[in-house]
Amino acid sequence: MSNNKVLIYVIILLSTILLLLSGCAKESQKPKEITITTNSDEALKLFTEGRDMYEKAKIPQAAQMFDKAITLDKNFAMAYLYRAISGGGYKIARENLSKAVDLLDKVSEGEKHLILYNEAYFDNDGVKQKQELDSLLNLYPDDKRIQDLAGTYYYSIQDYPNALNHFKKAVAIDSSFASSYNMLGYVYMGMENFTAAEGPLKKYIELNPNEANPYDSYAEFLLTQGRYDESIKQYEKAFEIDPEFVTALVGIGNNYIFKKDYNKARDYYQQYYDKSFNINEKLGALYWRAVSYVYEDNITEAIKVFEERSKLAFKNKFPTVGIGSYRFSGWILGANDNFNEAEKYLNKAVDFTKTSEMNDSDRKTFEIYNKGFQCWLQAMKKDTKGAEKSLETLKNIVENRRKPDEIKNLNSIYGIIQFNKGNYDLALEYYQKSYTDDPEIWYWEAIAQEKAGNTQEAKKLYKKIAEYNVNGLSLALVRNKAIKKL
Repeated sequence: MSNNKVLIYVIILLSTILLLLSGCAKESQKPKEITITTNSDEALKLFTEGRDMYEKAKIPQAAQMFDKAITLDKNFAMAYLYRAISGGGYKIARENLSKAVDLLDKVSEGEKHLILYNEAYFDNDGVKQKQELDSLLNLYPDDKRIQDLAGTYYYSIQDYPNALNHFKKAVAIDSSFASSYNMLGYVYMGMENFTAAEGPLKKYIELNPNEANPYDSYAEFLLTQGRYDESIKQYEKAFEIDPEFVTALVGIGNNYIFKKDYNKARDYYQQYYDKSFNINEKLGALYWRAVSYVYEDNITEAIKVFEERSKLAFKNKFPTVGIGSYRFSGWILGANDNFNEAEKYLNKAVDFTKTSEMNDSDRKTFEIYNKGFQCWLQAMKKDTKGAEKSLETLKNIVENRRKPDEIKNLNSIYGIIQFNKGNYDLALEYYQKSYTDDPEIWYWEAIAQEKAGNTQEAKKLYKKIAEYNVNGLSLALVRNKAIKKL
């Protein structure tokens, strides 16, 4: 064999080996992060800026960036997805999500799973959501945002150990990934490990000292500890850094709720309403104002505000908020034994569920919750036979759908029925399978423990409710009752 032929043979052999090694590397190495598909560099730049804003909780500003990115690339699936989760109401969310889903055949595998994950979230399909999350984790174990997403998923279902694990992985991948430090703080708060929570929240401030949200998160931590004046100062600092960060005004209002200065709380909720950038925020402001009246046992004013909220929601094509507001009114009235008026609001919710513009999946979800509300009212009225009969029909539907929130809702109603029948231990079993972070469920647990003769356990729960500093309608309905029990 000539020298030239030997050289050519060696080159071909080396090339073949390198090609094979290259192929092996591609098969064994997983991409670090999800590939973003777009035909426009400028659109990608706008999307990246918007995502950064989104992760800093500057949601209205992020939404503008995603809108601009979509203008430049009408097939930008990830921009549609992020726009869907960046506020603007039901119609905007569903339309943008639908466009992202329509583009599934034009995106990378990671984008496809991420879009399907969010579709499952919107459809309240916990089983599919978990499947898509597992696929993402398998494909992108070194993508900090996927680890952060997993942490958020587990946090949302109160699986705090798993949430902790994924947020820790996210910051191990990128020690400057600020949003995961923020969520680590919230996970520790969920675990009631407040000593551990403070460190990540301070790290969040250290990483983003010129942003509003880190101070807002630390303010919320202080609020949960009952350190109201310190919390107010942190919320004020957040608002001072960014006057567009108007949600800080809600935090200040919430502090005044727990200081029992309800008029001052409403002053801040009104400021939030006046300074809001969109209808979403205005609807939120009305929710908080209505809740403030419930703490004062001023049911008439609370219902008036929820009526105002419903009208504003339907006028601006936010049907889910409008229907929800009617259910809130019915919930307040039913919890205060005004069952006839409660049924009127349930009927309004049912009527608007039939006639409002929404997709079939959402309509079905609202129909199921309306039926659940009817069962709850029957149970509250102590119509045990009627409630059990209604629940049997609903149970078959819910079990087939396998959606966690619907199952929890069902268990809460079964708990009330068993309580009414005097089966307190069985009632407690159902409550434990219901919403374990809900003060109203804690209250039902407490009175069941009391009836069962477990006075110390009941007292612990009443104390927990009385000292709980996370504002919401559920707490407003039972806080005064729990305090009286103490």
